[in-house]
Amino acid sequence: MRTTHESQRILTRRAFALGGLQLGIGSILASRLYYLQFVKAETYRTMAEDNRVNLQLLAPERGLLLDRNGIPLAENRANHRVLMERGERDQSLSVLRDVAKLLKLSPEAQKKLTEELLRLPRGRTLLLREYLSWDEVAALEFHSPRLPGISLDAGFMRYYPLVDKASHLIGFVGAVTDKDLAREPENKGLLKLPGYKIGKDGIEVMLEEQLRGTAGMLHMEMNAHGLPVKEVKRQPPVPGKKTTLTIDAELQTYAAQRFGEESGAAIIMRVDNGDVLALTSVPAFDPNRFSMGIRSDYWKELLANKKNPLMNKATAGQYPPGSTYKMLVGLAALEAGVITQSSRVYCPGHFFLGNHRFNCWKPEGHGSVNVVEAIAKSCDTFFYTMAQRLGIDKIAEMSRRFGLGEPTGIGLPHEKGGIMPDEQWKRQRYGQPWHPGDTINCGIGQGYVIATPMQLAVMVARLCTGRHIVPRLEIPEKEDKDPKTLKVDPQHLATIQQGMDAVCNAQMGTAYWYTLREGPFRMGGKTGTSQVRRILIRGQDQNRIPWEQRHHALFVGYAPVEAPKYACAVIVEHGGGGASAAAPVARDLLAKTLQLYENGPPPPEKLTPYS
Repeated sequence: MRTTHESQRILTRRAFALGGLQLGIGSILASRLYYLQFVKAETYRTMAEDNRVNLQLLAPERGLLLDRNGIPLAENRANHRVLMERGERDQSLSVLRDVAKLLKLSPEAQKKLTEELLRLPRGRTLLLREYLSWDEVAALEFHSPRLPGISLDAGFMRYYPLVDKASHLIGFVGAVTDKDLAREPENKGLLKLPGYKIGKDGIEVMLEEQLRGTAGMLHMEMNAHGLPVKEVKRQPPVPGKKTTLTIDAELQTYAAQRFGEESGAAIIMRVDNGDVLALTSVPAFDPNRFSMGIRSDYWKELLANKKNPLMNKATAGQYPPGSTYKMLVGLAALEAGVITQSSRVYCPGHFFLGNHRFNCWKPEGHGSVNVVEAIAKSCDTFFYTMAQRLGIDKIAEMSRRFGLGEPTGIGLPHEKGGIMPDEQWKRQRYGQPWHPGDTINCGIGQGYVIATPMQLAVMVARLCTGRHIVPRLEIPEKEDKDPKTLKVDPQHLATIQQGMDAVCNAQMGTAYWYTLREGPFRMGGKTGTSQVRRILIRGQDQNRIPWEQRHHALFVGYAPVEAPKYACAVIVEHGGGGASAAAPVARDLLAKTLQLYENGPPPPEKLTPYS
């Protein structure tokens, strides 16, 4: 048997062991508590704060676009929206069903919103509906106590006051796509905000960076269910830049209306600094429908229109320039010393290259003409002859100096560069050699030569000034230096201008009966007819063939003749003749410009030729 002394000793030993174990465990717990409370205190405080506070980006208001006189071209209007904070699944789904009843959402819309809601993590926001009516806003406000997670937001809707009168120029905004997100990963947070829209076309996308602004930040305290409780802190967003454009809203509207039901484009610009006063393409579309989410029936209607209302014909439409190109061929001949101002060419109504006959538009011919008379009468034979003497390389070099063959630099999306062909271009494009007949066709702006109306307007501005004018749409804070000269003999330019003056103001001119002659406000210019297809019967009545097979009508011009200030380029698609269809449009556009800026007479009320 164990003695009492031994039992007491064993008990004491066990007590010490148990005490030591307790002491060790206590030490560990104390160390852990010290570590959590002191060493990791800041870390866990931050984690707790992150769970309690939700950071939300605030969308900035988009910058306004104003015309040169301060008239809004793109503005923001109130857009009442209803948003939903994603909370617990069952509660959020129940609230969504209640909202769907109040707003009378279709089963398809409700199903789509349900799928989007379930994909969202807790605490994220879903846009349920925008463009709410006052009745819908009132109904949601009344039932808000039983709609947890629902909030009403007075956002902004982009609105375009000129509607379809400037849609290709100003463009529109639209929803962010996956391509947009991939292009701007650094701005993904802002771009993924519910209902956020960015520029999709025209100046809206051209100036997207400065129009967008900078996002703000909202700190919201959340409850245990992941729903907002109160606002903790707000950093307001910075609105986008208010931008003044070179456009004149009144002139822009007039230009679009002047075309009536025709299809075409027109540009009016200042020749001294490149300010574009109007740029229109017709027919057009309503950009407000695009900004609000275009309906499928309207989209199908636009696609089915054979006059292509979705294309900006001013900068993306490419056409043979026809006789509006003849000034550059004449200028190249003068510069190369092939002719002088007094040199004459006889036109019998045709031109032979070997056995191939190239007809002049006037079958009986123009007789003996110099370069001024050839421009005024638009004699094809004279310019066939100049093209043969010059060769394509000299013609192409002069054409590129005046803006053909490359984009103008205006900055609008989808601008085309046209084609100014030469031997190397044809070999690369078609794998074929250049033929002399190709040069002859190019001599009258046909064949492979194509240009945009914007390029033709730039060409005229440079012909008027002898300077490297580049078109612009935004008024700079500080005026640039004078454009560099084109290194063309001023006397040769004056000769070409004399020819353009005669087109409009001499009885032999092709536009004499369709021009502006009001005292000091005379205009100069050049008619052009661009063949859509080869018509074997010369002089065939364009009104008797299908619309889409008729010639394009072109006119380029400037005013006043004595001191050019404004250049204009017009194309009337399938209009027939440049003199009868395009020249009257250019006449009225220049008259309207002179009325607005030079106190000239108003354009005629009746759109008929002058007698």
